[in-house]
Amino acid sequence: MNNELKLVTFNVRGAWRGDGMNSFIHRAGMILCKIDEERPDVICFQEVPEKIAAFFEHHMPDYQIFYHGRCEKRNGEGLATAIRRDTMELLSIDCFWLSPTPNVPGSRFAEQSDCPRVCQAMMLRRRGAADPFWVYNNHLDHISDTARILGIRQVMARVAEDQARFRFPVFIVGDFNAYPDSETVRFCDEYKEFPIIELTRGCGTTFHDFGRRTYESHIDYIYVDRATAELTHTVERWMDEYDGIYLTDHYPVSLTIALND
Repeated sequence: MNNELKLVTFNVRGAWRGDGMNSFIHRAGMILCKIDEERPDVICFQEVPEKIAAFFEHHMPDYQIFYHGRCEKRNGEGLATAIRRDTMELLSIDCFWLSPTPNVPGSRFAEQSDCPRVCQAMMLRRRGAADPFWVYNNHLDHISDTARILGIRQVMARVAEDQARFRFPVFIVGDFNAYPDSETVRFCDEYKEFPIIELTRGCGTTFHDFGRRTYESHIDYIYVDRATAELTHTVERWMDEYDGIYLTDHYPVSLTIALND
């Protein structure tokens, strides 16, 4: 049995009118073709409005799409995780708000921007395999470093809580909106209750602003537990571009890893 897992973190960028030739309507076909070419098992999308989630549901029949809006009515921009129907099965899913009241839809920290933030926590399993694994899809605040730190602390507390019940491999992924030398990333690197390792270190720029960034801007991450980090793996950025049109304003980051049977 093929025990490889391909997981991607992918900030899709919403359908903004000001994006010109990089508006979603021009990128949509490229995105679908890339997914069809790469066939990842799990895609953790961030910055997904309802209409784009519906687009994926309609045009990606080989995948189950699990969308969670971040607003009070569980709508609006949010997260979506796509899993391949033929290789993956969902065992559990939860969505919580990064706030002092994680079960209150639309809630946020006082130090945060106006945008609520959510985390998707999913227990998945490769079909035919014995052991499940955890995936945590995240999009941290884009303005406040304090809110980012509070948010990632909350995510890691949830990871530790889940590990106390079910000690399975862990993948913590997403757009952290934080640079490698930030307090947010330092917290992840030094978290002692359940140590995690960044597999995207040194991969280079991930946020390129449709090719306009002239300096290194690494803000998208994939962290795993220590045992998983020791498994054979490769990391690559999806840097597709055609006549100035990109997949999105981030380079999606793909992890291929040989899981234990």
